[in-house]
Amino acid sequence: MESIFAINKLILLLLTIGLLISSLEYLKKIQIFSPAGLLSWNLMQLRWKKSDQQLYSKVLKPLMTETGVGTVLVSRCLILIFLFFVPFGSPLGWGLLCMLGLSLMATSIITFYGSDGSDQMTMLIAITLILCNCPYAGGPRLQTVGIWFIGLQSCLSYIVAGIAKLASGEWRASTAVKDIFSTRTYGYRAIALQLRKYPLLNVFLCWNVMLMETLFPLCLFLPWHYALVFLAWGFIFHLLSAAIMGLNSFFWAFIATYPAIYFINHHNPWHLF
Repeated sequence: MESIFAINKLILLLLTIGLLISSLEYLKKIQIFSPAGLLSWNLMQLRWKKSDQQLYSKVLKPLMTETGVGTVLVSRCLILIFLFFVPFGSPLGWGLLCMLGLSLMATSIITFYGSDGSDQMTMLIAITLILCNCPYAGGPRLQTVGIWFIGLQSCLSYIVAGIAKLASGEWRASTAVKDIFSTRTYGYRAIALQLRKYPLLNVFLCWNVMLMETLFPLCLFLPWHYALVFLAWGFIFHLLSAAIMGLNSFFWAFIATYPAIYFINHHNPWHLF
């Protein structure tokens, strides 16, 4: 059975790998933050009232440029690289973790219109690690609370997504997966053609996703060899989503929560059998 320290360190390691990849991806397409880009200040400022735009402009406009965003992302990459080598739980490691949290807050403002559930999960994990692993306060009890919070939040995200799909007519009609693969953003033409050719495959995929997401929290209460079925499904689901749909950040954000789910499963006194 893994220690509290080892679980938190593994969560941070997986989160760090994912953030390094996503940061490099943003650096590759840094032009989207140019004045004519999709995430330029000209667009981002529209989230605030005109009366407030002038105030925010003084603070945020220099940040929301190619140079500003590039500086944040390069700094984050350096922080992430240092985190690979600095001992977890040390004052320096915690300080780097705090700097990482600040960089995530900065990019959450910059990419307000382009953020998704993986960004929220990443932020949640980072803030939890910061608050629950301070070397000057807390201790094993607070670190354990953080692990439970991350694992329970992950399960909540799955079940909410599953219930939302069950409430959707398109998912219950087994057309959602085909429709998604037919889009330009997340589509894959060869797969979309096969799904049109074999309607029963749509039924299987749609109901597989809905049921597995809705039932995912059972992994907290089942014996570990049964719980592994849900974690293996989640791993494969996110891996295929990353490979086919380009949702790379979802893979790392949610896989980073799996060590916490493992910990809860092995310390949960309320197993079903």
